[in-house]
Amino acid sequence: MKFNFQSLVAPCAAGMLAGCSTYNSQPLDQAAVERSLQPQPIESVKVAAAQIHHPLVKPVVIDGRDGFSPDEIAVMVVIVSPQLRALRDQRGVAQAQVMQAGILPNPSFNYEIDRPDAYPYPVATQYTWGLSWDTSALLTRHDNISSAKAAAKSLDLSIAWQEWQAAQDARLRAFRILSLEQRLPIARTIEAELADSAALVRKAYESGEETGTGLTTATDAWTAAQDALFDLENQINSERAALNLSLGLREDEKVRLKAGPAFPELAGEATESELLKGLEDRRLDLVALHYGYESEDASLRAAVKAQFPKIGLGLVRARDTSVPPIYVWGRAVTVDIPIFDRNQAQVAAGKATRQQLFDEYVARVAEARSQVGEILAELANARAQMRTTAASLPDLEKLAASMEAAFKTGDAEDQALRDAQSALAARQMQQSQLQQEVLELEVALEIATGRPLLNRTQP
Repeated sequence: MKFNFQSLVAPCAAGMLAGCSTYNSQPLDQAAVERSLQPQPIESVKVAAAQIHHPLVKPVVIDGRDGFSPDEIAVMVVIVSPQLRALRDQRGVAQAQVMQAGILPNPSFNYEIDRPDAYPYPVATQYTWGLSWDTSALLTRHDNISSAKAAAKSLDLSIAWQEWQAAQDARLRAFRILSLEQRLPIARTIEAELADSAALVRKAYESGEETGTGLTTATDAWTAAQDALFDLENQINSERAALNLSLGLREDEKVRLKAGPAFPELAGEATESELLKGLEDRRLDLVALHYGYESEDASLRAAVKAQFPKIGLGLVRARDTSVPPIYVWGRAVTVDIPIFDRNQAQVAAGKATRQQLFDEYVARVAEARSQVGEILAELANARAQMRTTAASLPDLEKLAASMEAAFKTGDAEDQALRDAQSALAARQMQQSQLQQEVLELEVALEIATGRPLLNRTQP
């Protein structure tokens, strides 16, 4: 039986090349970067927002004609954020790892030819070819696939958790901007009134009717009001810049925001035990860690099984130099002798990594439970302060109204009216700050418990 090896080279090479991937150039040049930085058309964003599938971010119908609500901003960020887009690209790597885990190693083919030289009698050309395959991959294939799939699930949940955090951050920034812009007219009013008061005190000082101490006190109050106004404007600019970055917009663009009739509130009062119930199954970062632990556990099982000696099976075909030549078929088995390398390093690393993930999971659960209790305590204090502030507003409003009426009839001085109005404006400013603080604590409670708690715009 003759074997023509050369006649199989071209078909085998063509078959192997047909299944290979091809290279496509993707240059990292200025033009490509600029194209990627272009914001998505608002119409496509609206469609994606209404059809989004996410365990925590719910679909919304975006109108946009009179601005965007914080709920709409939150969903838009999940869709268009450049940072989240780069984060989601990791899914392709994870899926490739799942694919790689299921691929068995290729068989090996070797071919050797010997041509006798200067023999006194006729001889044939000797050749040997062999086909071998390592069977040890079959032992760990199932565990490797399980590990890769669990790692991919862990990554998916980790990305979903970061998407929700990005949505919450953008939603909170939108509420901050609305709250700060609500306080801006009050701050300007306070600054203008204190500026007028300082001017009046200066005139009185110049005429000898006021002391230097009074002038210093009035000037310091005006300066503090100016600093508060500048700080408020800087906060608005900073929050808008951060919001534009998350939306993939230029820093000089201004997103129009619309406020609802009131800031969202918790749907109902829940106790700490009720909020902690099922926490480990709700918080996506904890579920992601759980899948990460399962992935490492499967990797450890694969490492333990890999201690089994590697076994290779082979098929050999050979022809000697005699005339006529003698053809032989052979079978080969190769077995590693585990004297030095028994995969002990991989097993030890797998055990240490699994223990690390276990301890990290326990620590994260403890941290989450502690956060819930801490936030609830801070929220109770902030709400108590807000109630106290709200209760004092009617008296200040009555005082300011009575002083204004008295000033019109000549029964009150201008400075007394300004002091009453300044006290009312300062308390209104404090009330707005406390409302923002309560809202931020409630959003923090949502993140800590891993579930939406505030009332939201319905799709």
